[in-house]
Amino acid sequence: MGQGVSVLSDAADDHVLKIVQHINNKAEEIKLASKNLTTLNIILLVALNLADELFRLRGEKETICSQLEDRSEELIHLIDRKGKEENIPLRCA
Repeated sequence: MGQGVSVLSDAADDHVLKIVQHINNKAEEIKLASKNLTTLNIILLVALNLADELFRLRGEKETICSQLEDRSEELIHLIDRKGKEENIPLRCA
């Protein structure tokens, strides 16, 4: 979009470059889809799209974590029940 910005980060250069490329790609997509937008409007739409992506991914993460916790609990109960049926003491090494 013709703008230059200096970026300071603790992350590796290749990681920062990937982020910059991702943002530039999003901006270019929006710019091509809507020819009459100002640079500020494009940047705002990029920010909204990235925020939407972040919130969707957080929701997916929460769902996956919840499913993992549920399955872990099921396995713990199954192991505990099996150990009791066979009179096997459960202990950690």
